[in-house]
Amino acid sequence: MTKAAIYGLLAASLIALGVFHYKLKPQPDPKEIQQAANQMMSVASWQGQIAPNFEGLTTSGASFRLSDDVGKKVIVLNFFATWCKPCRDEMPELNRYFNAHKEEWFEFLAIDSEEHQDRVDGMMKDLSLDFPVLIDQGPVQKQYGVTSFPTTVLIGVDGRVQFYEVGEIANAEVVFDPLLESNRKLLASGKIISPADYAREAAAHPQLPRANPLADNSGDGANAPKLDERGTRIAAKMDCTCGCDKKVAACTCNSSKKIKDALSKEDFKDMKDDAIVRSLNQRFCPGAM
Repeated sequence: MTKAAIYGLLAASLIALGVFHYKLKPQPDPKEIQQAANQMMSVASWQGQIAPNFEGLTTSGASFRLSDDVGKKVIVLNFFATWCKPCRDEMPELNRYFNAHKEEWFEFLAIDSEEHQDRVDGMMKDLSLDFPVLIDQGPVQKQYGVTSFPTTVLIGVDGRVQFYEVGEIANAEVVFDPLLESNRKLLASGKIISPADYAREAAAHPQLPRANPLADNSGDGANAPKLDERGTRIAAKMDCTCGCDKKVAACTCNSSKKIKDALSKEDFKDMKDDAIVRSLNQRFCPGAM
């Protein structure tokens, strides 16, 4: 099977998963459908892109460098936050899959979003989780275009993004088993990326392409989004998705900035306020109501 055919199958799988998730949820209005389609187009554009390299220390003090295992293992990155309910809901399933495959050519790394280690350690203990965790202060999320949680990325032995899912994973076998099998064939046929080739490509592509303008952080001060009367009203009543007790208007986290940016730039004129809040909640913390 050619590399193009493999990526074609992977893209088809991504679309099928998107349809599956869509059918499980109440039917949104046309604006929400269009926004979901735009998000899927951005995600699909990352299929086959070289995985950005990064390094850091896990909460146990172990060193992690992506380039050390690219071309040798399938690597899954799961971006999460302890306050995110869908993240916590999927953790036991991901942990079960990790323990079932950790002795193979499979690596799993959870990446927390800018939280204190004691809070992360508390969640790991509460949920009896075994996989390694790296606490990211922002750079890795930016490299991988992460704007909401949970987000899961699978990197193949060719060094490229083969799966990019925003939202909770309910069945790890359905998601990962076909990808492990396709990568087993790549390994057996020697169709892997060499360390030198990965180093060269990763240096030229330090982050995934910005297919989605909402992935960019909005600025502060003079560059802050300018909200109209309706946007101001919605930001004042909408709870921020970062898990704090503030409203979007008062919060200064990255999530609130992205929500304000969306309110300032997107056309919501055919949607009711509650539908806008629901749409923004689902986008910046999938599974939130």
